[in-house]
Amino acid sequence: MTVLRAAWPVRGAVLAAMAAVLLPTAGCGTGSRAPSAAPVAPQPQTLQAEAVARQEFGLLAGGGWASAWGLWPAGAQQAIGQDDFVRLNTECKPQLGTPYLVDRSTKLDDVTVRVDWHRDAQTGSNTVVYQDGKWRFVPDDGALADYRLGVDQLVQRRRAAGDCR
Repeated sequence: MTVLRAAWPVRGAVLAAMAAVLLPTAGCGTGSRAPSAAPVAPQPQTLQAEAVARQEFGLLAGGGWASAWGLWPAGAQQAIGQDDFVRLNTECKPQLGTPYLVDRSTKLDDVTVRVDWHRDAQTGSNTVVYQDGKWRFVPDDGALADYRLGVDQLVQRRRAAGDCR
């Protein structure tokens, strides 16, 4: 019993210290608190960005061209219109059914996440950006440059390379 009695003063001191730390943050102040900082813009979440990349990759592997285009930011959508993107992938179908697998996601800054992926022997990286309250998938620079060529020229180029199915 003497051991138990000796522990009580220690527990009491620990509880008093915890109360001293917690009470000032419990909102029981006298109104003299400094005003809180301005609301912070939503911080990007790597998992949310990766989910958008997985959604994009699933749409591309499954032929959901219009919906895949809809996940792009406005700047990327200017490279090719939605109807032209659908037409391109309908006239010159890429490989369907083979999934893209995300290998790693890396937060580059508060609004950008890089997603590294592979699909069979093909590997690549794309970025997902947080714009206007949503995560948006950004096609790589090479793809955007190709889209700017126009559908007819790009279909011709892909057929010559054997990339149409």
